[in-house]
Amino acid sequence: PLAVNPGLRLAYAANLHQPMTYHVEEVPYPGGKLWLGGAFKTIPSEEQWGRLVAVNLDTGKVAWGVKTPQPLIGGVLATAGDLVFNGEANGWFKAFDAKTGKELWKYNCGAGVNAPAVSYMVGGTQYIAVAAGGNNQIDAKRGNSVFVFALQ
Repeated sequence: PLAVNPGLRLAYAANLHQPMTYHVEEVPYPGGKLWLGGAFKTIPSEEQWGRLVAVNLDTGKVAWGVKTPQPLIGGVLATAGDLVFNGEANGWFKAFDAKTGKELWKYNCGAGVNAPAVSYMVGGTQYIAVAAGGNNQIDAKRGNSVFVFALQ
C-alpha cells in the first residue's frame, strides 16, 4: 500500500521492475499448496529492481526516488516524524528521510521483508513492527519473524 505524509504533501510508493513471461492454460487447483492460477517466469536476461518514490500530491511530480537492487513488493509506512519505512526481499528494512529520500538507518532481518510495516504507541513510545517471511514469487529467503523497533 501507499503511504501519505499530509504535512509534506507527499505520497510514497514502492515499485517493482520485474520483466516476466506469462502463459495461459487450464490448470485445476492442486489443493493444499500455493497456487497462483498461472505461470509467472522471470526473464533471466532482464534486470530486476525496485524503486521507492515520493510523489508531490499537488503537482503529481516525483519529488525523490531511491532505486533498490530488488523489486519492492511490500508496502510503505510514513510517520508524522517525517520517516518513511520500507523492506526489501534481501532482508533489509530501511528508514528514509521523508523530505529527501536520504537513507537514515537499516537493519537486515535475515529473510525477505515483503510486508508493510505498522506503527503503534505504548506508554508514550512509538514502535515500528514488520514481518520478515520471504516470498515465493521473487524467491526471497524465507523466515518467520516479527521485528519491533522503538523510535527515539
